[in-house]
Amino acid sequence: MNFLLEKLKCSLNPEWLNLVRAVEERQEEFPNPRRALLFIEKLSNRLNCQFSDYLHGDFGFHLLLLFSYSQFLGEFLINHVELIEELRSIYRETFLPSDFRIEISTQDRRKFIDSLRVYKNLQIARVVLRDILHLAPFLELVRDTTLIHDACIKAAYDFAYRNLVKKYGKPSSNFIVVDMGKAGGFELNYSSDVDVIYVYGSRYGETEGGTYGKLQNHDFFTLLSREITELLSERTKEGICFVVDTRLRPNGSMGPLTNDIEALEQYYTAVARPWERIALLKARPSAGDIGGVGLEFLELANLFVYRKYIDLSLIEEVLRIKEMIRAKVSKKGGKIDLKLGKGGIREIEFIVQAFQVIYGGKYPQIRSKNTVVALKKLLNWGFLNRREYEELLNSYIFLRRAEHMLQVTNFRQTQTFHPESEEAEELSKKLGFKSRDEFLRELSSVMKRVNYYFNRFFPTKELKPLSSYTVEELERFGFKEPEEIKRFIDALFDSKSLSVEKKRKLDVLGTKLLKLIYEAPVSKTAIKNLLLFLETEEGQVFFFSVLSHENLLKLLIYLLSTKDFFLKRFRKSPEVLEHIFSPELIESPVNESSMEEFFKELQNLQLLKNTFEIVSLLRKRLGRTRIEEFFSELTSICDFCLKRRYEKLKPKFAVSSLGKCGSREMNVGSDLDLLFISKEKVEDETERAVDFVKSLEELGYEVDTRLRPFGEKGELVFTLSYLEKYLKETARTWERLAFTRFRFLVGDGRERAERIVREFLFKKPFNREVLNEILSMRERLEREFPSSTLKYAPGGVVDLEFVSYIYQLYSKKWLRHTLESLKALSQEEERFSKGEDLYRLIRQAETEKRLFSEITSLGDKINELRKEIRSFYREFVNWMTLKV
Repeated sequence: MNFLLEKLKCSLNPEWLNLVRAVEERQEEFPNPRRALLFIEKLSNRLNCQFSDYLHGDFGFHLLLLFSYSQFLGEFLINHVELIEELRSIYRETFLPSDFRIEISTQDRRKFIDSLRVYKNLQIARVVLRDILHLAPFLELVRDTTLIHDACIKAAYDFAYRNLVKKYGKPSSNFIVVDMGKAGGFELNYSSDVDVIYVYGSRYGETEGGTYGKLQNHDFFTLLSREITELLSERTKEGICFVVDTRLRPNGSMGPLTNDIEALEQYYTAVARPWERIALLKARPSAGDIGGVGLEFLELANLFVYRKYIDLSLIEEVLRIKEMIRAKVSKKGGKIDLKLGKGGIREIEFIVQAFQVIYGGKYPQIRSKNTVVALKKLLNWGFLNRREYEELLNSYIFLRRAEHMLQVTNFRQTQTFHPESEEAEELSKKLGFKSRDEFLRELSSVMKRVNYYFNRFFPTKELKPLSSYTVEELERFGFKEPEEIKRFIDALFDSKSLSVEKKRKLDVLGTKLLKLIYEAPVSKTAIKNLLLFLETEEGQVFFFSVLSHENLLKLLIYLLSTKDFFLKRFRKSPEVLEHIFSPELIESPVNESSMEEFFKELQNLQLLKNTFEIVSLLRKRLGRTRIEEFFSELTSICDFCLKRRYEKLKPKFAVSSLGKCGSREMNVGSDLDLLFISKEKVEDETERAVDFVKSLEELGYEVDTRLRPFGEKGELVFTLSYLEKYLKETARTWERLAFTRFRFLVGDGRERAERIVREFLFKKPFNREVLNEILSMRERLEREFPSSTLKYAPGGVVDLEFVSYIYQLYSKKWLRHTLESLKALSQEEERFSKGEDLYRLIRQAETEKRLFSEITSLGDKINELRKEIRSFYREFVNWMTLKV
């Protein structure tokens, strides 16, 4: 360099020498001062030693910096010195998206191609200069880089389309260029291939005809796609505009260069692989009919990318792709790969994209094609905490800046360098580090941090074989009954039902399966029922088909941890496995219309009942419903089955319900308290009622008809007049409580029946005598069922049900539903506002007890809850005593 300095000092005039001295005196600011000096010499020669005005002042120094950073841009500006003045006029300006456009002023193909490259290189010089002078933030730099490429694509499309229309006439459909990858997210590198997909509206139709005749739409758009690609990628004396990569299209390089919407829909529905969902996440129409075909394409892409349910199966695809990349990178010797290496840019992109594809269907608020914007959304919606967000964001920007500065020298698409090379030395200076070692330490720290987060979000550690776990290891794992768990593990591998290959698959699953069993509500029940499940052919086929789908496996283990809820229904209807994990069923409320559609297709009421009861439990498990909505869905299933049996039998009596069915609060295993009421006396309906009860019991319901007038001694089928007379003359206070839950289900006489019951409930006064009698009934239940801690004992469900009964009779509000009564009470008297939450918690505990034979969520806190409920009950009784 000293020799070059001396040479220039001897050969250049004073004005040029000022530039040379600037480099000499401020060498620490130049990543490659020798390159800057060489370009001073080249520029001087190109200008015939004439010193241009634009080289005075700050811009002259800034131009030298640009020369020092980039050999490519230096050569470009030397070849086009007429553009340096234009660069000076624009490099400090912040551009709007509308500022990036190319006017086509020539019909000559060669001139057009060259003009694209000149435009692109000049604009990139502006962006790079703004970068090295810190005049723009990272997001603006990558946005502008993308907009430069978009402008070139739009110009190439317009030029190619115009020429083809002259030859063949206008096609009957429209066309778009879809940016993929970083271009789709407005985050292109300085030197990057541009991934595109070419799409048109419909293959059906042809062009209007031109000087060359007519073409079918597909042939026209294939020519258009090929011409756009060549206009951008062809090498000329100005180089290339950029490489266009079309391999992300359906079937890659083996597929058609362009596809219509119908073909894409067929491909994405039936053929596309999981990685293509990740690729389409960033798809963005950038040229052509963006408002028409573009919107149609985006709608299709979003349906493919985002699922309505949380789709954890994609994690394995991310790990598979990462493993392929790891194998590829390992062949690069001692080089550092900023993009694909361990802890590189791709790992951050995988984290962001996986979160979006897995959860973006359910939470559209986290969707974004831009990585930086997506990170912020993941923070705002709770998927990342503040520290994770800041460390991933800072790491991403650091790595992207390093990638840019590596590429800017020769504008090659590279992300690798050797740590001992001069390239690494220059890169460290471009990034503002005092030494190469300082830069490499920081880079190592950043990449370790990124890899730590990647491994945390996508664990890749070796799994321990299931059969090798000892009782001691199971105890350390956290199991409460490790001996029992070990016994069932051994039983799995001793099973005669499982082939050697299937036992091997179970063994390989190892820690992964054990973790799911540990996380189940009752681990011992889960593994015991898994053993029973795998003794069936249907169970084996399903289980081994979902081994790679952790989300399905987790839900299956949850179902198996229920004492008999799942296995009982599975044994009756093994076909439930074809339906219960359907996203459409899980994401849709269980109601009459969804069941009607299911029944219309399959005509199997037993399968419907078992399927929808399991689906209702899964919906609750996945947080789609609260406890009261779970009860309501179970009741809706019961109503649907009851009405179908009624329609088949065609009795002359109507059916009404009391109890939990009447209040629409049916739980797992709830009885059906039914009443059979006819408008007039009908002979031989008793036998038909018995048949009706049997038909419901065949479905798995326990039917109780003892709440009819005079109980078991009374007539099974009775008239409305008989009911009216009984309720007026004979019914006791406890029956007033029971009839607060009366609900007419099916048949004739609804209006009269409801009027009779309403008069029974509210015509007689509600006074202190009635209240005392009800309170005595509550005390008697406590004495008679002292061991029923969740239902009849003090602080059980019945405390809150009695509050509901009393409040309805007092307020004359026929609400039927316990929770609705507690809501109405809290609105009247604010101090009772906690009643709703108490009711939800105790019913949740009751549900867990019925499902798992133990309370899994509250644990020891159940006693505190019962004390709160009893205190609530007493406070209500005191309030009511004063009221009446």
